[in-house]
Amino acid sequence: MNQNKVLILNLFCRDKNINRDMAGGLGYSAGDGVILPPLDLLIIASTLRQLGKKVFFVDAIAEGINDFEVIKDLIVKERIGILIGNLALPTLKEDVEFYKKAREEFGDIKIVVKTGINYKEILVDVFEKSGVDVIVFAECDLDIMDYIEGKKKQGSVQKIKGELRFFPVKERFNKMDLLPVAARDLAKNELYKYVLLPEGKMTTMQTSRGCPFACCYYCPYPLVQGKKWRAMSVLRVIKEVKAIVFLGIKNVFFRDATFTLDMARTEKICELLIKKKIKINWWCETRINVLSEVLLKKMKRAGCLGINIGVETMDRDLIRIEGKPGVTLDDVIKIRNLAKRIGVKLHFLMVVGLPDDNALSLYNTFKYLTELNPETMGFTVITPYPGTEMFKEAFKKGLIKNFNWNNFDGSGINMRTKYLSRIEIGLAKHLLSASSYFLKRNLILKSFGIFLIDKIFRIWILLRKK
Repeated sequence: MNQNKVLILNLFCRDKNINRDMAGGLGYSAGDGVILPPLDLLIIASTLRQLGKKVFFVDAIAEGINDFEVIKDLIVKERIGILIGNLALPTLKEDVEFYKKAREEFGDIKIVVKTGINYKEILVDVFEKSGVDVIVFAECDLDIMDYIEGKKKQGSVQKIKGELRFFPVKERFNKMDLLPVAARDLAKNELYKYVLLPEGKMTTMQTSRGCPFACCYYCPYPLVQGKKWRAMSVLRVIKEVKAIVFLGIKNVFFRDATFTLDMARTEKICELLIKKKIKINWWCETRINVLSEVLLKKMKRAGCLGINIGVETMDRDLIRIEGKPGVTLDDVIKIRNLAKRIGVKLHFLMVVGLPDDNALSLYNTFKYLTELNPETMGFTVITPYPGTEMFKEAFKKGLIKNFNWNNFDGSGINMRTKYLSRIEIGLAKHLLSASSYFLKRNLILKSFGIFLIDKIFRIWILLRKK
């Protein structure tokens, strides 16, 4: 095997369409309309090429490859010496099976796992069962070879003198401008898609990492990326966007947890996109309280088609305490009306099962959603991601009823809450999802569907009071 030849692999997934780099890198099922490139792996690929390595890249999910023999044939044919792959919670079992099989087939190959999971018990178990050489959960964009060669340890699991060790992250990468442009030329960009963007070649980009907001209680982004916000300069962002356009890609999904956290920076990005006549369709994700009328107008002119807004709940009290601390229901209403008038679509990201959610708060969410009627909505159930404060508290109180990590994909119901059983959480998700369906139908069907859901909620509330 040739140590100068590296295969970077986005592992296949048999059971469902999991995007391993979503949920901060823990993995998430976003449905059939979403296949995203593994951005962290493509950045690593770029670094390795700069170091003179011959890099092969296979996205088994996008390319529909679910046969181990295909990967085996490539490794044998090219005499691959290093295999770098990923790992996610919802695909943990089959990921481990793949790496175990790879180790059995190729005893002398270096097997490196890059993951967003940083929970010690899980990673130690994966290491022992899979036979890999090192698991890296730190940001290793520039120093991946140091981990492969055993020169760097923080943020990894590896054996030192025969002893299995877990090394926590001590510091995070703070110079975002030093990141190489992701090696998107290695990927088949025509295979990627994001349901809210037009058809055609698409990719993702991340201009910042980390999230400082208080919803880190349950959110995986601060867990994986840290609470300190670190961003690329405006010129560095434009440099990468130009490289994307050069490849014929016109659709970009910015994967920052809070793209507009520095509103002045976002305005400058938009101004340069406009000034340099860079034509792309783009989508991003952010919070209500870091948007303004001026910014929304500039984003629209710069090609922004829409924004994923983390709303979580539309109960007036719950949103400011648990849903989005620092955001009020009035803020949501204001931005919704502004965006509608300006022509920027909003996709409301909602969570069912916040710690103090109950039948009444969920009904309030339903009522305001029908009133505001955003262009699209996405509903997930509360997921106690290992390592979050929610996980620690729920574990201590015995609220988690399912520790099958395969079910930790944003849609699986793994816990009950203070006021809701798992059955009630499932019922609420179905009712709210149904409301988003009926809101987009003709007047008769819409009226009937919303009326029916309203009645079910009212009956549920009455039963709860008894």
